[in-house]
Amino acid sequence: MNRRDFIKVTARGSAFAIASPAILNLLAGDAALSGDLAGLNDPGMADSMSRVLTRALANGGQHADVYLEEIIKTGVRLVDGKVESVDYGIYRGGGVRLVHDWKTGYAYCDSWDEGELVRVAGVASNLARGGDAVTVADLTARQGRGVTRYDIPPDEVDAGRKMDAVVLADRAARAYDPAIKQVKINYTDELKRVLVCNSQGVMIRQEIPLIWISIDTLAERGSHRHPGYVRRSAKTGFEYVTSEFIEETAREAARQAVDMLEAREAPRGEIPVVIGTGGGVVFHEAVGHGLEADGIEKRTSFYTDRVGEKVGSDQITIVEDGSLPNMRGSFDFDDEGTPSQRNVLIEGGILKGYMYDLLTAWRLNAEPTGNGRRQSYKHYPLVRMTNTLLMPGDFAPEEIIEGTTTGILTKHLGGGEVDTTTGNFTFGIREAYLIENGKITAPVKGATLIGNGPEILKCIDMVGNDLAFWPGTCGKGQWVPVSSGAPTLRITSITVGGRG
Repeated sequence: MNRRDFIKVTARGSAFAIASPAILNLLAGDAALSGDLAGLNDPGMADSMSRVLTRALANGGQHADVYLEEIIKTGVRLVDGKVESVDYGIYRGGGVRLVHDWKTGYAYCDSWDEGELVRVAGVASNLARGGDAVTVADLTARQGRGVTRYDIPPDEVDAGRKMDAVVLADRAARAYDPAIKQVKINYTDELKRVLVCNSQGVMIRQEIPLIWISIDTLAERGSHRHPGYVRRSAKTGFEYVTSEFIEETAREAARQAVDMLEAREAPRGEIPVVIGTGGGVVFHEAVGHGLEADGIEKRTSFYTDRVGEKVGSDQITIVEDGSLPNMRGSFDFDDEGTPSQRNVLIEGGILKGYMYDLLTAWRLNAEPTGNGRRQSYKHYPLVRMTNTLLMPGDFAPEEIIEGTTTGILTKHLGGGEVDTTTGNFTFGIREAYLIENGKITAPVKGATLIGNGPEILKCIDMVGNDLAFWPGTCGKGQWVPVSSGAPTLRITSITVGGRG
C-alpha cells in the first residue's frame, strides 16, 4: 500500500469480535505506512520551508510560521463484550500562519508538497497586501529533551493486540462483581510527527505518542443502578498497555459503579468538602483558564493586572508544566516551537504570572511560556494549558479526613462549567461519601459543587502530601490533551447542590 496524504480505514460491526486476517493485516501498522516523515529529516527540508516562509512574508508582516503534522491513529471500541469498531487512519497536512499588525492570516492544505504549501502561504500573505517583503532568518534545528520518550511505537503494534487489550478489560470489569451489567471501552493510540519552522529561524521536529483508554461501567442490583467511569492516558508507547494496567483500570471502573449502588441522596447547603486526589480539574477550569494570557490581554479575566497580589490561601501553589515526562499534556516544544517549561502561576497564594503563546507574550511584553497549542494543522495556535497542578502540602490524607467533623468527600468529579470572567463554576460529582465525626461513612449521590474559583482558593485550609493526575481533553474552540493534578485538600465551606 502506498502512502497518501490522507488514509482512513474503518471496520465496524459485531463481526469484528473475530476480525478477518485481511483487516488485521491492514490495521497492523506496516512499515510502509509508519516510517520516517517522508522527507522531514531531509537536509533540503530547511531550504524548502524557507521558501514557504518567504512567500508568506512577500507582502510584509511581523511573523510567519509553517506547521507540518502527520498522525497515525488506531481506535478500538468494545460494547457489551464485542468489538464494535476498529478505526485506522493516517492524517497529514500543513498550515502557514502570517501575523501582520497583530492580526492573523492562516491557511492549510492536506499535503506536504512544497508547491501546495507555497500556495497556501500566498493565501495567508493576503493579510499584508501592499507591504514590503521581509527576510526570513536562517533556519536552525533545535533539539528536544525527550519529554515524550517511548519504547514501542504504537503504530507498529498489531491491531489484534489492541483488540485483546479491550477484551481483557471487559472481562476484568465483569469479573469484579455480578452487579456489573454493562461495559463500554474506548481505546485510542496515535503517533504524531511534527515539524515547525518560523521566520525567526526556529526549526523543531518532534515525535509525540499518545495512549488513551476509557472504561464505562453500569452496575445494577434490584432497583438500584449506578455508572462508573475511568480514563487513563499518557504520551508514551504501547509499553503502557500492560495486562496489569488494563485489569486495574477495569476493576476501578467497576468498583466505582458497585460502591455507589446503595448511595443515599447527598446533603445540600454550605458545608466543608474534602476533594480527593485527582480533583485538579477544579483548578484547571476555575483558575487555569483565567490565567491564560489571551483573557489577560482582552481584560476579560478576573486575574487581569493582579500579579503580586494575594489571590489564595498560603496553602496554594499552582504550577503549569508541559515538561513533565510522558504526561498527557506534555511535549518537548509547543506548536509554535517554544520549549515546554515549568511555570509557577500562584505561589503561597500570591499570583506570580500567566501562560503565554508567542503573540500574547509579544503584545504584553513578556516571555513565551510554551503554551501555544493547536488541535491540528487545520488550526492556528491559541494560549492553552498543558499539565496544571496544585502542588502537594504537608498533611497526610488521613489527617484531613480525621480533622473534618462533618462534610463530604469527593473521590471523582464529573463534568463542569466555568465562567472565566468571574470564576463561577459548577461541577458534578461521580463518587462521594459522607464524612461524620472524622470518618468516611455512607456513599452519597446527586451532588454538585457550586462556587467561585478565586473565592475557593481562599477557603482551602488543608492540602495533602499526596498527588494524582486526571487526564482530559480541553475545549476552547479547539480540543487539546491536558492533565490536571491535585493532592487531597479541604475546602472549609462550599455550596453543595443535592436533593438530601
